[in-house]
Amino acid sequence: MTALMNLAQSPRLISIDDNIRNVGGHFYELATLLCGGAEALGYRPVLATHRSFHQPTLKPASWTIIPTFQTRRMVRWSLGVDGQSSGPRDFNGNPTSDRRMQNFRISFSDWLSPPAKRPTQMLRQWSNDFCELMEQLKPSSSDSLLINTGDDFVMLALVNAIHRLQLPPMRIDVIFHFALIEEQDDRRRERLKMIGRQLEKASNELKAHSLHFHATTDSLAAQLRETDSGLHIHSIPYPTRPRAIAVPSLESPIKAVLAGLPRAEKGREAICGLIDDIESTLLKPGRVRLSMQMPADKWQSMIPKSHHGRFQKALTDSSEGTSTSGPFEVMTSNLSTDDYHRWLDSADLGLFLYDADRYVARCSGVLLEMMARGVPVIVPDRSWLADQVRLAGGHRSIGFIYQHRSEIPELIRQFLKHRKTIQTRSIGHAKVIMSRHSGENTLRAMGLNQQIRQSAA
Repeated sequence: MTALMNLAQSPRLISIDDNIRNVGGHFYELATLLCGGAEALGYRPVLATHRSFHQPTLKPASWTIIPTFQTRRMVRWSLGVDGQSSGPRDFNGNPTSDRRMQNFRISFSDWLSPPAKRPTQMLRQWSNDFCELMEQLKPSSSDSLLINTGDDFVMLALVNAIHRLQLPPMRIDVIFHFALIEEQDDRRRERLKMIGRQLEKASNELKAHSLHFHATTDSLAAQLRETDSGLHIHSIPYPTRPRAIAVPSLESPIKAVLAGLPRAEKGREAICGLIDDIESTLLKPGRVRLSMQMPADKWQSMIPKSHHGRFQKALTDSSEGTSTSGPFEVMTSNLSTDDYHRWLDSADLGLFLYDADRYVARCSGVLLEMMARGVPVIVPDRSWLADQVRLAGGHRSIGFIYQHRSEIPELIRQFLKHRKTIQTRSIGHAKVIMSRHSGENTLRAMGLNQQIRQSAA
């Protein structure tokens, strides 16, 4: 009884991510890891998701999950590389460029979007939903607010909402994941300055609260500092789920996994070429089996036509739960969290076709999931992924770093030749990853362990 009373009196960590629409995917994974870390520190976790989220029955009874938001992907209107905005906006989402003609062009471009996806409407809807959430929760100063997936546009919406509320002074943490610019951007300085002014303007409106910004990579933290916003940016470890490390297999074929749904920044267009490059020397002789996750109805353009029959069979076998042999294993796009992790548990090698420019400042949760299992990896140079391999010993340590995707077939052959040695080093490094990248350690790096001590004092 005393424990239950203490739990009820504990401060809440209110996590917000409108991108969470179902069980599975990295937005949901991040949220559950942060909620687990929050509970370990003594918080009562509250998670606000997209309104379409179906609450799982297996969540801990001590967690509160509130499907709230009608918007998703607020980053759509960020000034960063993943956004469509080309100029600054006010707290209602309207353009505020110094040049009148530019404001007109931006407004016209906004109008071409579907009404529900126009920036003013998305910002208004997010703000309305946030206000409803706060009215329902009635937070106190001992509670903390965490924006799991932050960007400059979300900050405008947050200010809009808080202007309409009577909130007590609270701690507010915002996590940034997405790169602000591409490394070769000709307008680098101009774009960063514009983002910085927008972030500074938003943070000045929130001075009644204790505002903290965090980036999930050192490179992204450096980009945020380069905006000259004057904000203090902390680099934090992205959390990953701990896994039991199995004794690695030395049997053939090895299972080389392209984890996660194929997207442009994850090298979607390179899958065809990879299959062609390894077909005669690795797939056909049965030395390698390529395992990937694909949408059930949109895979044809990503697979060479000569393999469509075998690929379709593998996809059908997977959807029917039938074991299959052959060069491909195909997982459908609707994997549950448990199924997804069991799939990664079966990997012998992690292949990453990622666009290095997009991952210079962006972390990869899939890479950490592989490394936490002791699975060797092949990653692109000049990216955050390559930095992680170098931290573990560099090229040939726990995997390989390539300059161009054409090198991947030869690197797979090198892995086959030195498999046992590389696996042993990868398993040793997995313990480091699991300790550094736990949900609890992420929140400690953010300073939330100190916050709860102050609340309890």
